[in-house]
Amino acid sequence: MPLFHRVTILGPGLLGASLCMAVKERMIAEKVRVWARKQSALELCKQEKWCDETEPNIKDAVKDTELVIICTPVNTIEETLSEIIQESTENTIITDVGSVKEKICRIAHAESQSYNSIFIGSHPMAGSEKSGMQYARSDLFDHRTCMITPFPDDPAEKVSILESFWVQLGMNVQQKSPKEHDKIVASVSHLPHLIASTLAEYLSHRPEDWLEMSGQGLKDTSRIAGGDPLLWREIMKSNRFFLLDALDSWLGSVNDFKKNLTEERWEELENYLAKAKKCQTKI
Repeated sequence: MPLFHRVTILGPGLLGASLCMAVKERMIAEKVRVWARKQSALELCKQEKWCDETEPNIKDAVKDTELVIICTPVNTIEETLSEIIQESTENTIITDVGSVKEKICRIAHAESQSYNSIFIGSHPMAGSEKSGMQYARSDLFDHRTCMITPFPDDPAEKVSILESFWVQLGMNVQQKSPKEHDKIVASVSHLPHLIASTLAEYLSHRPEDWLEMSGQGLKDTSRIAGGDPLLWREIMKSNRFFLLDALDSWLGSVNDFKKNLTEERWEELENYLAKAKKCQTKI
């Protein structure tokens, strides 16, 4: 029996469209409704088997649905919430897929109390450096981690239902506070993107033919720098304090490596690399 009668996806990009596919494929909901700002995006959705309904009016899109998932860019989630939260009922769970949580969850929690609706933040750690519906796939969430960020006074039943939703999508669910979430992703998601981008930016100043002589290692290391610059600017802007802390710590590690290299401490350098290898096997 499906967990929901209807699920509404706001924003059919890579994550949104992948959710639609996975929900239909795993029969988690009887109906999948999609809202998008652009009519052209809705027309594309109408052609897909994973889309049962489209709705151009965002307030109507969240009516008569048990789960609403906001899949819009991180800098628009707050605006999207303000449009829909008063239209939702106590039977509707609102969540999102944004990669920064503290501010959004705090605002949404306060507003939901006024309107008797429920918002619980989610962050499926799944995605790609590519963006857009054309790159969506139903297995995007398989065996990946999803962090949900409920407040202590959120109804346990609703938290359990949201957790069940992500589990049925094939994800390992972890509960964290919004603040703890942001601290974690600064190190394991946002900093890696920053590192890949600084490497690629550095190489942009080298002779172009050097890149033609690079191997697979450079492609692997720099791959995530291919993400949408505007999207990542907003993510880093939203989580800048925790990201700055992570960056300071990482620069300390880089300086340790540099000191070993400068002072020809070859055994210490090997130990450094061995520690890195051990950690990498856990990723």
